[in-house]
Amino acid sequence: MKPLEHLAELLGPHRVSTDPADLARHARDMSPGPIMAERRGEELPLPLCVVRPRSTDQVRAVVSWANSSGTSLVPYGGGSGVCRAIESGGTVVVDLRAMDEILDFDEKSRLVRVQPGMMGPDLMKALHSWGYTLGHEPQSVKISTVGGWVSTMASGQLSARYGDIEDLVVALEAVLPIAGVVRSKVSPRRATGPDVASLMIGSEGAFGIITEVTLRVAPISDEAADRCVRFEHMTDGVKACRSIAQSELRPTLVRLYDRDDSTLFLRNHPDEDPGPLLLMSFEGGGSEARADAAVVLSGGEPGNDDLVTHWWEHRNDMTEEYIGLMQGEGLVGPHGIVESIEVSGSWTVLRDLYHSMKKALEPHADFVGCHLSHVYPDGACLYFSLGRVAPDEEAAQAAMEGWWDAAMRSCLDAGGSISHHHGIGRSKSPWLRQELGGWWEPLVAIKKALDPNNIMNPGVLGL
Repeated sequence: MKPLEHLAELLGPHRVSTDPADLARHARDMSPGPIMAERRGEELPLPLCVVRPRSTDQVRAVVSWANSSGTSLVPYGGGSGVCRAIESGGTVVVDLRAMDEILDFDEKSRLVRVQPGMMGPDLMKALHSWGYTLGHEPQSVKISTVGGWVSTMASGQLSARYGDIEDLVVALEAVLPIAGVVRSKVSPRRATGPDVASLMIGSEGAFGIITEVTLRVAPISDEAADRCVRFEHMTDGVKACRSIAQSELRPTLVRLYDRDDSTLFLRNHPDEDPGPLLLMSFEGGGSEARADAAVVLSGGEPGNDDLVTHWWEHRNDMTEEYIGLMQGEGLVGPHGIVESIEVSGSWTVLRDLYHSMKKALEPHADFVGCHLSHVYPDGACLYFSLGRVAPDEEAAQAAMEGWWDAAMRSCLDAGGSISHHHGIGRSKSPWLRQELGGWWEPLVAIKKALDPNNIMNPGVLGL
């Protein structure tokens, strides 16, 4: 029996697709490199087929078949990643979108158990109808899945209050090549040896396929307050963010734009002067008082609080704008390129990290903006937005390669971490060994132990 015929027998023929358009849709993620290749008229390598399992048992059957036949698998959620985690030529793509149900809502424990293919808006709508929220809102929330959030170790824009995805995950079910279906117990905390299940968080499909996730939820707050603060220098804004993150004020949103990035943010507000700009939001009891205290603590000048409202209303617009820009529409022109590179660092290194990366990137780009977000008591994320008007596709490709090399090298030299929430994929994998240091070899050993035949998304994370 031919391999694809065997898959059709395992899942049913309607769950195995070889339609050329379907294969093309699953050949890549949203990374600029493959989008530019398509823009140049190149045909990307296509997967052998796309399978759409509906249950954990069907995922187990696919993984078992692939392990026996030596066929590579690429798990696929919303395809919203931007670091080339999806390059599926010659593989079988396991599209998990058909596994999109809420399996259980435990209001007493404030837990929700969901399948990995559930889209962000669907989960939010269901939780809101019950008076709860996950609080996990990445910019890609409209086009990303629960499984994608877990596998890339994602962070939402409201992480200051609700935490990152690893703070929200309580338990996981997954299918591994060597072990079949594995489940972790639901418990608030366990001192039962290393948390082996957490290996799946951030694994980007390299170890297995996530089939269920149990997440913490929180009641929707009925109080909120927004504040805007301005600074003369970025250094003053960074100091303010540190003070607020280390206080007892519990902000929901802390987002500091440098002068270049504020120019981009304020492009529809011509009456507002560009400059370092801090947006803050607070939820829960005493929101107004905590917001006022944060303004005083920041040491900055009160700004236009309506700008925070504008951010809430348009916070995810860039997802669609990015697609248009990369298709040759908009200010960067037909051969232009835009990119985002996020890193993180402790407060001790953050100032030098910001300045060194700006200095390293500016020779390679027409625009380099940065905002600080995802604050913690010990540090924060720096999110760089880059743009280049290129004369042709060759120059655009060279610009992108120059950005990554300059960004990763300067980040590592300054003591930062090369990824905060976009993951590694293949874009950042050349620098992962230096990032991990002595932990690189244990990572390689884990890959060999869990996936000895290297069928799970080979090449991602540099493995």
